[in-house]
Amino acid sequence: MSLKISKDKFFYDNFLKNPNKNLSRIKSLLSKLGNPESTLSNIIHIAGTNGKGSTLAFLKSCLIENNYSVNAYVSPHLETINERIIIKGSIIDDESLDQIIRECLIILGKQKISFFEFMTACAFELFKRNTSDWSLIEVGMGGGYDATNSIPNKDLSIITPISFDHEIFLGKSIKKIAKEKLGIINNNSLVVFGPQEESLRDLIKDNLSQKRSKGLFYGKDWNIQKVNKIIKYEDYDNRIELNSIGLKGDHQLINAGMCIASLKFLQKEGRIEVNDHQIKDGIAKTSWPGRLMQLSGELKKINNSGCDIWVDGCHNPAGSNVIAEEIIRMDEVSKKETILILGMSRDKKIDKFLYNFKGIITEILIVPIKDRASINFEEARDATKEMDFKISEKESISKALESISNRDNLRILICGSLYLVSEALLMD
Repeated sequence: MSLKISKDKFFYDNFLKNPNKNLSRIKSLLSKLGNPESTLSNIIHIAGTNGKGSTLAFLKSCLIENNYSVNAYVSPHLETINERIIIKGSIIDDESLDQIIRECLIILGKQKISFFEFMTACAFELFKRNTSDWSLIEVGMGGGYDATNSIPNKDLSIITPISFDHEIFLGKSIKKIAKEKLGIINNNSLVVFGPQEESLRDLIKDNLSQKRSKGLFYGKDWNIQKVNKIIKYEDYDNRIELNSIGLKGDHQLINAGMCIASLKFLQKEGRIEVNDHQIKDGIAKTSWPGRLMQLSGELKKINNSGCDIWVDGCHNPAGSNVIAEEIIRMDEVSKKETILILGMSRDKKIDKFLYNFKGIITEILIVPIKDRASINFEEARDATKEMDFKISEKESISKALESISNRDNLRILICGSLYLVSEALLMD
């Protein structure tokens, strides 16, 4: 079996697509494996709509700077499936991944399971065999019924900002979505919350009360802000000043803050020892591909030197809002015309996604996402007819870039899907 699995249709054609919401399938496979998830300790579980991956990246970097070994499970991958499983701080190598996949396929037998559930079981078995000081686990989608929630005990849960996304699977109201995300919270546990909508306050309080769990809330128990280019984190017991964070964009301040609050919360509860200087170094050294990342490789060669090319995996209205704000900040430093190369899954709310770019971008080039049902020109045009965008359709990312290659001083943003970002990074 080839391990160029990011494009290997086997891993998408031979597993369940859009399975019903329950944990019975993943628990059955884990049971056949001897329940590796029950052997894990020192677990941080991260749910929410936006910022999960970045928060995990900050945590991984800070823990490593504090001399802890770290295993992590993330999704989706951008270039190779290996990226989903991190062992002792490094992406799993081909040989080890190939071996665990083969073993788990044999144990799975004829049982029907989803791709994500299968990979989650592989990750937990690898974590069992390669014990680390801490395990960081990112929810794939939702929370309560996500395969990662098969873990019986967690030391801490993080709930990043909750907003609309995956409504077909999670529910069409913000409260239904939030209820699913809050499902990762265990009884008698610790939870760090990023900023949340006021309408969710009572739901969150009731959830914590029922589970007798302790929450630490942004704006009440901890805060982070930029003051005269200095980033200041503060909670009841700690004040930390940072000169920089490793990820681009002011929206990453919240994710860095959730990381620091989590580490300090665990320290206060006697679960971990961390050093402020090493936390600052960890935040500054953090990297995470596909998050407001500037390209400088092969794609850059298609356009002239006066143009910037950026990629970001934002794919819902909350995500496009923070990227739109970042473009405004970029324009304050260097004014450029911004053009959007957009590829979005058909189940996304393109109208609300693009509304945030009104007055910020001038033109949209619609491109398909390879092997995915994606929004076409007519759907984009109809959804934005009141927004005054110039819209056209191109066959691919490269064709879109070629169509504007004779223009200067452009800021080109490729976004709408992490799968599109993956395609761009592979081309670059």
